[in-house]
Amino acid sequence: MSAEIDEAAARWHMAQADDEMDWAAFADWLEADPRHRQAYDSIALLDARIDAARPVLARLLPSEPASVPRRYPRIAGLGAVAAVLIVAIVIAISLMRSPAGRIPEMVAYRAPIGQSRDVRLADGSIATLASGSVLRVASSRDMAMTLDGNALFDVRHDPAHPLVIRAGGYEIRDVGTRFEVSAGSGMVRVAVAEGRVAVRSPDVAGEVEVGAGNALVLTGAGGRGDMRPVRSQSIGAWRKGSLVYDQVPLAIVAADISRSTGRPVTVDAAVAGRRFSGVIAPGNRDDMVAALGELTGLEARTDGDAIRLGDSAGR
Repeated sequence: MSAEIDEAAARWHMAQADDEMDWAAFADWLEADPRHRQAYDSIALLDARIDAARPVLARLLPSEPASVPRRYPRIAGLGAVAAVLIVAIVIAISLMRSPAGRIPEMVAYRAPIGQSRDVRLADGSIATLASGSVLRVASSRDMAMTLDGNALFDVRHDPAHPLVIRAGGYEIRDVGTRFEVSAGSGMVRVAVAEGRVAVRSPDVAGEVEVGAGNALVLTGAGGRGDMRPVRSQSIGAWRKGSLVYDQVPLAIVAADISRSTGRPVTVDAAVAGRRFSGVIAPGNRDDMVAALGELTGLEARTDGDAIRLGDSAGR
């Protein structure tokens, strides 16, 4: 793989810390050549391993200013930076003797704003990420992956090595085949199209099983769950473009619009758990918020850089 591709991949990875990241151009670059995606995933893996090694490196490196920027500055050449990072990783790994101290290899997959992204896992399972969502995947299926956003999972079930997803303080364990996980604004929703999954909170003993045709909504880690029937055809329907909802809390709908447009949208706490059923066409933030307001009767107001939806009767 050429040094030019590696450098471009590193630049794209660093650019994601910038609010003005050009997600459309990034998607075009990924699709232009299979080597681009391979190079980007390698850079993301290296970055994740550096994050995991930071506590060890902090004890090894000479005393320097305490605050080190998380993202590296834009410079003309990245060869020296890459060399330093690779050496740091090698040192950290070599000094971690015990299995418990090994650095987990994690790759972060991000769906560009306005687009979904298919991620094929090592075992053949597929995770389809909704716009703006992030999935962090470990090198081993025995380690849980983490989701920030919304994703549809089509899982190749393996009873000996169940797939586990962490989202919003909960763990979702695959017991079946096809399900959707949505996380946002302190809520988690698990909707099952085929088979079943088990959901567990680290703060509560036992699991809750969700079977096909049902959706479980949880509010905060350890929060009480609410199970309701759901139309299977609505699960993952956003892959076709429009956002389709069947009894989904407004807090999660607002989070979806935020990720889809790359601009913040929130709802008042008083209406965050109110269920919404309907279809919202993709577009700019103002149009999507206006459509949601018309369908729900909520009013929108500017709250800093965000748009907040609330019930006018409660004002």
